[in-house]
Amino acid sequence: MHSRIRRLIGVSLMLALVVSGWKLMDYDFDSIAPIKKVEIEGEFENISHDVFREHVVAVIDGGYFSLDLDAMRTALMELPWVDDVSVRRQWPSGIHIKVTEKTAVAYWNDDALISDHGDVFKPDFISQQFTLPKLNGPDGSHNKMWRFLVAINKDFSVMGFKVVDLNLDDRRAWGVHFVANKTAEKIQLKLGRNHADERLSRFIRVFSSIDKFDLKNIVAIDLRYPNGFAMRIKNNSASKHELVKEA
Repeated sequence: MHSRIRRLIGVSLMLALVVSGWKLMDYDFDSIAPIKKVEIEGEFENISHDVFREHVVAVIDGGYFSLDLDAMRTALMELPWVDDVSVRRQWPSGIHIKVTEKTAVAYWNDDALISDHGDVFKPDFISQQFTLPKLNGPDGSHNKMWRFLVAINKDFSVMGFKVVDLNLDDRRAWGVHFVANKTAEKIQLKLGRNHADERLSRFIRVFSSIDKFDLKNIVAIDLRYPNGFAMRIKNNSASKHELVKEA
């Protein structure tokens, strides 16, 4: 008799739990715990705080308990200037978002930028006021070009030179424009397709003693010679070159 009563009580409790669970599943938790506060942290230079907040509101899909934080982070990471995002709940009804903005280190072709991680990104608007070098090359060559630019700048900065743009044409020939000693006039440096590293080293070796040459009147320096280089002088005809042997 007692065992039968215990079984009836056990069944009743199980039914009560099932009914209770059913009601909890049907209950709309988002209505009692909606997101009421969004806190955004970050130093914004190129991202509009208001525009970013609009994106945040647009990707909020759920309440405090049901919000998918990973999906929200993924959606915000797709914004062009965003380098990293962390999203966490903030009790009792908020979310906290920390944003790190990309750092642009170069222009890429006519419609993109390169970040300090070597990634190409395309904002809706690209300011031409950045004091950044311009890299122009075939699709997929941005990492190779960025590494070469870094290698060039190690020696150029010591010599007082600054690269304005670096080009790699369809034939894979390298070309550089730089300014010397804070002058506004650009000088073209032709490195060609093969042995670009060696030709650049030759240029640096010779022009490290900058007092040997007056760069103010030089328009272009062609290093595509086995034992020297040619210089084109300002106000002279384009066909007139001076071949200078290194030794």
